[in-house]
Amino acid sequence: MGLSYAVTLRMMIGVAVITALSAIMTRDAFDTAWTGIALSVIVGVLWTVSNRETTFKHLGLNSYGFLNSLAFVIVTIIFAEWCMSMWGSDSRVEIYGLSLVTVATFWWSIEMMEPRFATDND
Repeated sequence: MGLSYAVTLRMMIGVAVITALSAIMTRDAFDTAWTGIALSVIVGVLWTVSNRETTFKHLGLNSYGFLNSLAFVIVTIIFAEWCMSMWGSDSRVEIYGLSLVTVATFWWSIEMMEPRFATDND
């Protein structure tokens, strides 16, 4: 029994209001964007935790899925650090963003190429 749609919608309306107030008060696009992103992530994490069983089932986060997710995070961090050392860049946010997109694209491509076997439980 997780958060209802109405509660989640009210939290997202709160995020929009706080982000709009941040835009009006700071007049800084980056601060406003980071405020909206951070609050949206908090709402997403709260929703995910409240619907943990459903989320884990759909994402396949059992023991194999957890190890797969952990490996994805480790590979992304290693790739980002390697890119920063190779390019001599200090912009961590951009490099980690590009690393996340690159590794995710390869990870998804490999996952799509793996054969699927139908079982009686499907």
